[in-house]
Amino acid sequence: MVRKKIVDQAYLVCKLSLSLWLCFFANIIGFAEASRIKDLINIKGNRTNELMGFGLVVGLNGTGDSPASVSTSKAMQSLLSRLGSDVQQDQLLTQSAAAVVVTADLPAFSRIGDRIDVKVSILGDAASLAGGTLLMTPLKAGDGNIYSVAQGPIVIGQADGVGARSLTVAHVPQGGQIEKDFTPSFIKDGLIELSLKQADFTTSTRVTREINQHFKGFFASSKNPSLITVKIPDRFISNPVDFISEMETLKVKPDQKAVVVLNERTGTIVMGGDVKIAKVMISHDGLSLAGGGGNQQGKEDSVVPLEGPTVSELVRSLNAMGVKPKDLVSILQSIYASGALKAELKYL
Repeated sequence: MVRKKIVDQAYLVCKLSLSLWLCFFANIIGFAEASRIKDLINIKGNRTNELMGFGLVVGLNGTGDSPASVSTSKAMQSLLSRLGSDVQQDQLLTQSAAAVVVTADLPAFSRIGDRIDVKVSILGDAASLAGGTLLMTPLKAGDGNIYSVAQGPIVIGQADGVGARSLTVAHVPQGGQIEKDFTPSFIKDGLIELSLKQADFTTSTRVTREINQHFKGFFASSKNPSLITVKIPDRFISNPVDFISEMETLKVKPDQKAVVVLNERTGTIVMGGDVKIAKVMISHDGLSLAGGGGNQQGKEDSVVPLEGPTVSELVRSLNAMGVKPKDLVSILQSIYASGALKAELKYL
């Protein structure tokens, strides 16, 4: 009797342990499909600011702007005049300098003394910026204020062409120094506005529900598929950063429309794994196919059945049959035109 009781207890312990492990793995699977709210939204005010300025690159080995470039000649004359040298514009015949536009992204909450990368692009007819040095260039934002000053040696980066380099567009790594704090306001009347990176009614509702359930109250409200307003709870009023940090770590499974993307030039097809396709008969280039899954009644022997109700299974079957990418794209276009493809078709 005692032995049977011990066995029953051991069985219960094992059963409980197994249940706990199953719950644990179920949570792992659920989390694997979900995304952090931080990765799904942008917080209004937490954004970069564009900076731009006119600068001068010197030290070029005869690859700068020609004397016909008036803007470069005037810029060099003005520079030399500020340095105490009175030189006439027609005396500047060197091609060691180039006029450039300097651009940069000012990160949100940048502080005085921080450094940022800047990009340099020629304005005139310079052949190359290699080996040059960017002189001190004030960078202004859209409000007309100077937020950074750029200066430093030019670094030529790789271009998109195979084995080629862009010699007229360059970078100055960490060449910009912040001269004015940039602290945008992200809280208004105790509210934070969240913008979904991909507007969607379902995802907006899920994010709102998750925030309210986690903080145990009605703090979040979906205004439209893209905008969610969140009221900061009273316990976080004095420290909204902690609230945002905790909110961003919450996980939500985003929803999305069924989309199939086609690149006709390369034959590339991008799609979700469960994009549905209705039962359909296909005749293409002497090949007769039956797709969409299920048993196609009344098929002729010459019709090849393609099992599976999803586009991924259809494409996998066609690839196994050796159908060329060009023909595969044409088949999907025809299926979409017939209304059997339950997805949106996009082209690159």
